[in-house]
Amino acid sequence: MEIYKKVLAVLVCVFTIPVVLFLGGCHERSALEEKKEIEFPVNERGYPQNNIVIINDTSYPIDIVGHSHIDSKVDSEIEIKMEKKSNIVEIVLPQYLPINNWSIEEKEYVNLISYNKTDFPIKDGDMIEGISTAVQKFKIQVSTDETTEILLKWANINEVDKLFKDKKEDYLLKISVSY
Repeated sequence: MEIYKKVLAVLVCVFTIPVVLFLGGCHERSALEEKKEIEFPVNERGYPQNNIVIINDTSYPIDIVGHSHIDSKVDSEIEIKMEKKSNIVEIVLPQYLPINNWSIEEKEYVNLISYNKTDFPIKDGDMIEGISTAVQKFKIQVSTDETTEILLKWANINEVDKLFKDKKEDYLLKISVSY
């Protein structure tokens, strides 16, 4: 009887381990599919387009690649008109290069609610070296009493530990929010 219990225990382990591994693998696949929770236009290879910023579900053009940047000079300025019922601004930006990140200037009238960086899944045959699959999403609460200026810098990751005002940016985006 003792030998039957050992054989039964071994058989249970032999069948349980592959099932657990299989289900774990299925979970990872669905996690990858769910990871693309941000809607953002992509190019023919599946990479986020680098010439668009999405603010509250509306697309606006930007020119990260083709611009000639001058330090502390705004490269793009976008004006948006908000409805009175909402004071939340969602900004989704392409990272474009893995060596650059977007950062936001936080002031007393700008409250960063959340930040999210999402990588888009790319098929092996469509991979390009040197281009990022990520988009960055900032969710901000602004004052409804006055026009709010939001500044975003696209800077090298070596600038990450610096204060916003001290970062040497490659692109400066200004968003004016009014009601």
